[in-house]
Amino acid sequence: MVVGLGSGSTAACFIRLLGERVRRGLKVRAIPSSRSSRELAEALGIPLVDLRRCPEIDVAIDGADQIAPGLALIKGGGGALLHEKIVASAAARFIVIADYGKVAARLGGVALPVEVIPAACPLVARKLARMDIAARLRRLDSGADFITEEGNLILDCDCGAIRAPEALAATLRNLVGVVEHGLFLHMAERALVSDGVEVKTLLAGAGGVEEPAATTGAALKR
Repeated sequence: MVVGLGSGSTAACFIRLLGERVRRGLKVRAIPSSRSSRELAEALGIPLVDLRRCPEIDVAIDGADQIAPGLALIKGGGGALLHEKIVASAAARFIVIADYGKVAARLGGVALPVEVIPAACPLVARKLARMDIAARLRRLDSGADFITEEGNLILDCDCGAIRAPEALAATLRNLVGVVEHGLFLHMAERALVSDGVEVKTLLAGAGGVEEPAATTGAALKR
């Protein structure tokens, strides 16, 4: 089967575990969502393909910055939101893995990344300000601008409590110069969340109702 590999520290844990299973004989091919995920998967001997060869992904596994009821997500804290959303969109099943600290009653309170082309960054920032959204250009520790793999910039947006995520997503997509945003809505099938003692499963459309968690291995077999 074809597995989509997310990006970030939590996804890296999954990639390492997947690499162990591959060494023990698990037959998969993987499509990474970032350069760092690709390099890690290559180092672990996980066979890689791309969407040109395999346009359909059986299951994608990724982390999240925030998980709200209905599995509405904020993602992109690592800066790979565009490719993460491409991989998730191509997957028949999209499963999120996270710790319980990422679960919230409503989206908001964490930065919402918006990827923009450099020339449009001042324009987009002004339009966001008119919407009472404070946008801060993401920078590296060195002070240099954070540049995505596609050569774009990221505005980290303070949206407060996001009461209408679908409307906000549509508004952001309609801003000229915006490439992608970190609202992942109606995409995840389930989230496996850990409180440090046990893992529970949150299902999309279940209003936050939990079911006993399946292991990641079981999810890959289904």
